[in-house]
Amino acid sequence: MSASASRKHKFDEDAANRAKEENTASPQGSKAEKTVAGEKKDDMITALEKRIEELQEEASQYKDEAQRAKADFYNYRTRVEKDRSRDRVLAAEQAVDSLLPVLDNLDRTLLAVTDKESALFKGVAMVQRQFFGAMQALGLQVIDTGCRFDPAVHEAMMVVDVTDEKEDGMVLEELHRGYKLGDKVLRAAQVRVGKKK
Repeated sequence: MSASASRKHKFDEDAANRAKEENTASPQGSKAEKTVAGEKKDDMITALEKRIEELQEEASQYKDEAQRAKADFYNYRTRVEKDRSRDRVLAAEQAVDSLLPVLDNLDRTLLAVTDKESALFKGVAMVQRQFFGAMQALGLQVIDTGCRFDPAVHEAMMVVDVTDEKEDGMVLEELHRGYKLGDKVLRAAQVRVGKKK
C-alpha cells in the first residue's frame, strides 16, 4: 500500500471510530435530554396541581358565596311575605274597625222598626246581611255569647244573682255584640253574667 493510500485508510478508520463514538455517545445524550425533559414535565405537573388546588379553593369560595346569597334571598322573601301578610291584616283591621259603627247602626235600625213585615225592615235587613257578609269576607267574626263568661272576649256589664248552678258564670244575655278579626278582639261583647248566691 502506498503512503497516500495508507493515510486515506487511516483517515477512514478515524472517521469510522468517531462515528461509533458519536453513536455510542448518542444514547447518553438522549438520557441527559430525557432527564431535563422529565424535570420540565415534573415542574409542569406540580404547577398544574397547584393551579388545580387554587381553582378548587376558588370554586369552594364561590359555592359558599352562592349558598349565602341563596339563604339571604330566602330570608328576604320570608320577611317580605310576613310584611305583606301583616299589612293585609292591618289594612283589614282598619277597614273593619272603621265600618263597625255602620254595622251597629244597621242593627239598631232593625231593632227600632216595629213592623217586621214592612218594606223598610226587609230592605234594611237585606243591606245589613250584605254588609255583614262583606265584613266577614275581611275576616270579621261575631264573638259567641251562648257560653261560659270569658273575660278575654266578654265584658260583664251586669252581674245577676241566679239560683241554678248551671247558670253560675254563664253569659245570660248579650247587651252589645262583640267582634274579633282572626284572633284579635276588636270589641268585647258586652254581656249580663249569672252568679250563684
